[in-house]
Amino acid sequence: MQTGELTYGAAPEMVAELVSLAWSTFVGNEIGRVDDEVATTDVMCSSISIHGPWSATLLLYCQQQVATASTASVLGMDPAEVEQGDVRDIMGELANIIGGNLKGAVSDDNAAWKLSLPVVSDGMQTVPGSKLTTQLAFIGPWGLIGCQIREHE
Repeated sequence: MQTGELTYGAAPEMVAELVSLAWSTFVGNEIGRVDDEVATTDVMCSSISIHGPWSATLLLYCQQQVATASTASVLGMDPAEVEQGDVRDIMGELANIIGGNLKGAVSDDNAAWKLSLPVVSDGMQTVPGSKLTTQLAFIGPWGLIGCQIREHE
């Protein structure tokens, strides 16, 4: 769902491609874009911010069981063996991969661009003073995955 007009950054199609590529190469499972809306309650959320001529925060979120199953896939473990710290690391790394690729897609050599460290939380994160410009949903083997781009004012 497109929710606002981008002022500089990435088109929703580009973001969808970057999320799908990161998920398939890192987690090892294909995900497909869907028109569903992903619930923002009882989720694990990872975020990363891009700063330059365009500043935005990418939020990646899913239900805990999706995050746990995805972590198990990355680590080659049974989901029952996965520890919460592992889940947080993998969710943070997914945000880092997607955010780094997004930064590379929108940046140019004429400006200084920065990428923050990823932040992972139990529960949906907020980005005060931001505007939701892109909201995407994906379906994978374990459930729905959501992605938002929130531009900084």
